[in-house]
Order: sequence, then C-alpha cells, then structure tokens
Amino acid sequence: MKEQELGSGVVLRSAALADLPALLSICLKTADSGKDATHLHNLPDLVGEIYAAPYLLHEPNFAYVLVDGVSPVGYVLGALDTAKFESTLVAEYWPKTKEKYKSISTGPLKHDLELLSQLEKQGFGNAAINAQYPSHLHIDIIESHQGFGYGKAMIEHLLNELRIAGSRGVHLHMSATNDRAFLFYQKFGFSEIYSDENEKILALKF
Repeated sequence: MKEQELGSGVVLRSAALADLPALLSICLKTADSGKDATHLHNLPDLVGEIYAAPYLLHEPNFAYVLVDGVSPVGYVLGALDTAKFESTLVAEYWPKTKEKYKSISTGPLKHDLELLSQLEKQGFGNAAINAQYPSHLHIDIIESHQGFGYGKAMIEHLLNELRIAGSRGVHLHMSATNDRAFLFYQKFGFSEIYSDENEKILALKF
C-alpha cells in the first residue's frame, strides 16, 4: 500500500522485512495489556517471535506498520486464511523458533516461562472458529501513541483489505482483563464468542 497519512507526521504503510526488529520491540512494549512489559522478560524477543514475526514473515500482504517520522510505533497484522497460515507456520516457522529456545541460558523470568510453554503448544487453532471466521488479526500500538485514533484507522484498513480479498469473517484473541480493548473492538461490530479467565475471543462476520 502507499502510505496513508494519519496526521501529525504519522503514517500507516506496508511492513517490510527491515521492520522486524521494530515489530519485536513493539510487541514487547505492549505485552502487559497494552503497556511496556520489558521489565517482565529476560528473553525480550520471544513475545514478538510468537505474536508478531510470523505475520511479517509468512503473511506479509496483511502486515502494516504505524510510523511516526521514521520510528515504527505500532502495527496491525492479519491472516486471510487462518488454517492455511497455521499450517505454513507448523511446517516452516515453529520448528526453527522452538529450536532457538531449546537451550536457555539467560534465566527466564515467570513470564518468559509462560511464553516458552505457549511456544511449545503452537500449532493448529480452533477449527470451528476458523471455519466460521477464517481470517484473524492482531494490533499493538505503544503507549505514547494510544488514544489518538490511530488504532481505529489501522483496524478499518485491515478489515477492508480482508473483505476485498474475499474473507467471510475475522476473529481475534485478547486478554480477558483488557476492558478498554474489549470496548474498542465492539465499536467495529466484534462480539465475544469465547471467554475464560485468561482470554476472550471476539469475532466479526462480513
């Protein structure tokens, strides 16, 4: 996509491979329910290697980065066909990532251990949800740039791109305790289809 001006020198553009370090950093700086989680981790890239890098590397047509001047400050990432995307990751991404973290020497903190556990479980998601809502998305914006309407523009852009590509519906995972994000997604028509003490799954039919 061409750059979309969002005001005050902030633009939304297609993500490039050179943005990978920035995506990893943004993911870490928003991993505590939208707040900086740097202090919670001794493995700073791990959260991004689970939740951000796969999209840039294996679904780049639906990866967009929010840039203020020259600095990436957010991203919105999506997969058109979740089942196909997950199959690709099982074959091409998760084995290499798991191998990287097989021998840990940095003394992982509690949250790192939880992520390592999540890494081991990566594979296929919920087939029933994927059948009804085949696409999914993930968005993060660092704290300094939250509350300015950028997230709205980013979600609207990705949803439109997914519709144009033929998607029948989209879902997303979010923290069960992030009430602010829940209200945000409801404004786009997302509704809750699953909830437990850790997460909610929201979905939208096109």
